Amino acid sequence: MPKMRAIRGLRANPEVLNPGDVICPPYDVIAPDLHQKLLDHSPDNAVRWILGEDPDSPVGEEVFRGCGAALRGAFEEGRLIREESRSFYRYCIRYCSETGEDHQLDGILAAVESRPWGEGVLRHEEIRPHTVKRLVDQARCTRIDTGVVMLTCEGLEDALTEVGVGLGCGELVFEKQDWNGTTHILHRIDDPQLVTAMEQRIADMPSAVADGHHRYTTALELKDDPELPAAGMVLAFLCDMSQQGLRILPTHRVWSWDQGDLTSEQVRDRIVDALDDGEGDRWSIEIPGAEPTVLHCRQDATRPTLARRLADTVEQIGGLGAPATPHVIEDGRKVLASVERGVFCILPPISREEFWTRVLAGEIFPPKTTFFEPKISTGVIARFIDEQETS
Repeated sequence: MPKMRAIRGLRANPEVLNPGDVICPPYDVIAPDLHQKLLDHSPDNAVRWILGEDPDSPVGEEVFRGCGAALRGAFEEGRLIREESRSFYRYCIRYCSETGEDHQLDGILAAVESRPWGEGVLRHEEIRPHTVKRLVDQARCTRIDTGVVMLTCEGLEDALTEVGVGLGCGELVFEKQDWNGTTHILHRIDDPQLVTAMEQRIADMPSAVADGHHRYTTALELKDDPELPAAGMVLAFLCDMSQQGLRILPTHRVWSWDQGDLTSEQVRDRIVDALDDGEGDRWSIEIPGAEPTVLHCRQDATRPTLARRLADTVEQIGGLGAPATPHVIEDGRKVLASVERGVFCILPPISREEFWTRVLAGEIFPPKTTFFEPKISTGVIARFIDEQETS
């Protein structure tokens, strides 16, 4: 994997504020109503560092500059502190799924050097240039790194145990709940020998971006910017692919249309004819006013993902436009209930084994094929990117 380095992290000063009040979701899952809820939750919430004070304001340079000023102001006031020495962090997330099940995910939090895709780090998602531009503009205005890339690999926990930094290792920084009841546990490891051992041990482990392709690409774009000498590194959370607490959920598809002569039944039947394998994982199609149609899919890594084959089939049908991509089934049903003509495809999840096999083979999935849970929060650790770190 690319070089992972300990950092002098910026974090909440526990003598002044509750670190749990600072933590918020990543920017791309914060809708305006949640933005306001986070603002109301605490005057110290990190949503002010990434989206600003007004949920109704379109993001741009003015908002981004205000975000940077908010974080730097908190640092100057002593509400945030910066580590005196470079540190790795053992980071644990205990969360409850939408079905009420408790889960735990452990890993390490630090910064990773951005290298071209394929040089130690793999991707599975298409890159959208307009999203990268937004993040580049934000980085140049704020001069701060707040968003965390989620990386996965195989054998991480065994490797960390070998060098003496197993689960729970290090000084406890905090154990706090956030706005949503998720528990965040952060331990700091700053012993120079352990830091060096960790950096060397994980250097040759291949990794894949689970979430944060655009944040990683932003670091690639900025790595030669002379005004941002530390922007070629990006905050990263690295976790073991085998953990049960790492969940890969499906993202479903809802197409609706009001032009042309195609009926919902015709589109459904075309999809069934093209994609029903007759055996394998169960999935289904719903249309207005009809019972669900059950299909099956063989999860076979030698052919494209179901999401890719579904996209190709819909393109051949033509005239349906871009789909909505909910990961919650009830959200998809609400979309379907609001239209006269539409199809709602409820897709099965991809297993960890299939995901890893496909990523190692270099396969690029269609946008919104996977939804990794948990999302890695903003506000646990941040870092300045307009100065090189020194120990």
